[in-house]
Amino acid sequence: MTAIALVQNVKNLPPVSQAALKLIGLLDRSSTDNNDVVQVLKHDTVLTAKLLKACNAPSFGLGETVSSVDHAVFMLGHEQILHTVLTLAFSSVMAAPTQAFTAGANELWQHSLIAAAAADTVFNHLPGLNAQPTVAFTAALLHDIGKLVFAQTLLPEELADIRDRAERKLISGTDAEREVLGIDHGETGAALLQSWRLPASIVEAVANHHRPFLKPEPRLSVLVHIANAVAHHSDAVPGQSSHDLKIDVAVCKDLDINPKKLEAMVADARQSFKRVNRFMAMS
Repeated sequence: MTAIALVQNVKNLPPVSQAALKLIGLLDRSSTDNNDVVQVLKHDTVLTAKLLKACNAPSFGLGETVSSVDHAVFMLGHEQILHTVLTLAFSSVMAAPTQAFTAGANELWQHSLIAAAAADTVFNHLPGLNAQPTVAFTAALLHDIGKLVFAQTLLPEELADIRDRAERKLISGTDAEREVLGIDHGETGAALLQSWRLPASIVEAVANHHRPFLKPEPRLSVLVHIANAVAHHSDAVPGQSSHDLKIDVAVCKDLDINPKKLEAMVADARQSFKRVNRFMAMS
């Protein structure tokens, strides 16, 4: 079984906005300005309508009516607009039912949102990591998208075997996936994103967010790995595997992440997520 084969068998994922995918493609360019973002968004009337509705929600706090994409980008800047648009564009995809992995249809999406919020927090606490904030936000938002592929393509007995092994052997769900399938949800999600022609840095981060690359220098997967762990700490529920909460030992040592620093990142991520969640409720 290969990740590419699983992705080819996916039939029922909600459609992804082509404008959103083009915007992610802009992240791979050396420079992106407000006009680039405006021109892409103007070709997607549905996404534009969602953006304007969100910008005019009281929770956004702009204090004036936003009547066009140009106005929205002028008010917020293209980085904030990209965060907002990508959150809106992928909400229907990532909130698809995944009973095999989560208790409810929205739980994976909630975790993805807090991981994206945590990516910004990780930047603030670990300024030595070399990555663009918007790229990190996007990679963290999409890091678990491979679970949607699993939910749609694996047999019920395979999904049950993964859960049972993780519980019986006290290993992470990711390790159980590799034992049963020979691949994990990170590799599978990366194959999906590669088929969408997303930037290589985002594909790498999703593929390796449970096995981050530190050498010869930290790749984006390191930041997403930390953001994922911070998110799991932030939205931890009773019975959650302790393996989901751990940051790789080598990452902690190399970046000097101690319990106090992790606690601070978790607290900041929770506050950031509250703001994002209020915005999503109003959009």
